[in-house]
Amino acid sequence: MRFWIKSIISVCFLLNFIVPLNLTLHDYDNPSASHILDADIQEDLLIISGMVGGIEFYDISNPEILNHLTSFNLSSGGGGGGGGGGGAKPNCIKAFGDYAYVTTKNGVAILNISNPSNPQSLGYISGTSNMILENLDIYNNILAIAAHEDGVLFYDISNPSNPQSITTIPTENSWTVYMENSTIFIGDESSLVMYSINELTNEFYYILTLDMPNSIKDIIGDNYGLLYVALGTDGVMALNLGTNFSPSIIDTYNTSALANRLAILGSKVAVSDWDDIEILEINNGIFEKVGYKNTTRRTMAIATKENYIYSAEWASVQIFEFGEVLGSDIDLSTYELNYPFVENGDSYTLSLDVTNNGNSTFILNEAYVTNSEFSATQLSNLNPGETQTIEINYTADAVNASGSYRIYSNDPDEPEILCETNGNIIGANIGDQAPDFNLNIVANGSGNFQLSDYLGEVVVLAFFAPN
Repeated sequence: MRFWIKSIISVCFLLNFIVPLNLTLHDYDNPSASHILDADIQEDLLIISGMVGGIEFYDISNPEILNHLTSFNLSSGGGGGGGGGGGAKPNCIKAFGDYAYVTTKNGVAILNISNPSNPQSLGYISGTSNMILENLDIYNNILAIAAHEDGVLFYDISNPSNPQSITTIPTENSWTVYMENSTIFIGDESSLVMYSINELTNEFYYILTLDMPNSIKDIIGDNYGLLYVALGTDGVMALNLGTNFSPSIIDTYNTSALANRLAILGSKVAVSDWDDIEILEINNGIFEKVGYKNTTRRTMAIATKENYIYSAEWASVQIFEFGEVLGSDIDLSTYELNYPFVENGDSYTLSLDVTNNGNSTFILNEAYVTNSEFSATQLSNLNPGETQTIEINYTADAVNASGSYRIYSNDPDEPEILCETNGNIIGANIGDQAPDFNLNIVANGSGNFQLSDYLGEVVVLAFFAPN
C-alpha cells in the first residue's frame, strides 16, 4: 500500500494572551570536538559526537550541569583500546547499556562505555567500512543503521561486542531509522517506509509507504501513540498511526529554519532547527509552539532528560530547561551581523530584532557597540511578547572592523547578551565580486562549469567534502 499525505495548513487565531516561549539556560561548554552532529543520553551519561575532535562524555546526574568526563578519539584503524590518532569522523551515536555504536567514515564503531571516564574502542562492525553511514537506532537486541544507498542494516546485538548481521532492507537513500513496538520506520528520501519484525524469528515484513512533502531527517514516537517526522524546511509532521497501520496526519508545523533532529519531552517534541530549538505540542489536533530559544549557533541535534534539553551545536553544548520562567527572557533574531563591503566613508545599515519571550518586563541596564565604526538606535524596555527592531549602522573607516552590540539587562539567565558586528573583514565579504573559476562537473551533469558563463544569473553552488 502507498499513500500520499498532503500538508495541512492550520489557521490559529491569537487570543488576548501571550504564551511565553522561553527556555532557561543552565550551562554551556565549548569542548574540543567540533562539527558536532549527534547527541545521546544513557541514564546519567550524555554523549556528544563530533566529526572533528572526536566524542565527548558528560556526567549529567545533576541535569543542570555539564560535568565533562573525557574527550575520546577513535583511531582510523579501529583497533582495541581508547585514544588513537582520530580521523574516523564520528557521525551519529546510540548507547545501549555498557556499549555505544557510532557511525563513522570507517564503519560502525563499537565502544565499551562501562567506565565513561575511560571508554574503550572494540573495533568496527565487519563489512561496514565502505559505506556512507548515517543515523541508527536500537530496539531490544536489534541494531538498525541507515546506510543511504546501501539500505538499512540490521544486526543482532545480544552479544553487544560482537554484532551479527540479520538482514538488509534495500532503500534508495535512507537517512534515518526508528524502531518501536516491533515496527520499523525508515526515512528513505521523502518516503516513510514501515516494516514489522517478528522478534522470535527476526523476519521482516513490509507494511506500507507514506509519501512525505520533503526529505525525512528524523523520526521519533512518544508514549501517546504519536509519530513525529522532521522534514527539513517543511518543518515537523505529527501522525496518528491508529490501528491496523492506518496512519493519518494530525498537523504539520513549519519551523523557522530547518527541522533536523527530534527528541521527546513528555507530551511534547523538541526540535533542533538549525539556528534554534523549538518545543512543539499538539493541542486539540493543532501544533503549538510552546518553547523557543535561538541558540546562537548551528544546533545539529538534541537529547532530552526530564524537562532538560541538551543542545548539540556545531562547536558547543548547552543545557536548557523547559518550564515556566517568571522573569524576562531575551532572544535576538541573529547573533552575528556580517556587512557587505563598504567603501571608506560610506555606510550600510542592518537590523536586529530584540524580543522578550519571558513573563515579565525586560528592563534595560545598558546597550552599546564596542567599535566606533558602528552605531545603534536606542533599545527600550520591552513588555512580555514585545519585539523592538534595532538599526545598527556601519560607517567604514578601515578594514577588519569587528566588534559587538552588547545588551545588559534583568534577564536572569543571560544578563549579558551580544551580537557580533563584522565589517570589511579581511577575506571574502558579502557582495564582493567572485573570482572566475572552472571546475569539473562530477554529479548531475558532465563537462566543466565556468562561472563567467552565467553572468547575470543566480548561481547556487553546493560543496560536499569527501569522507
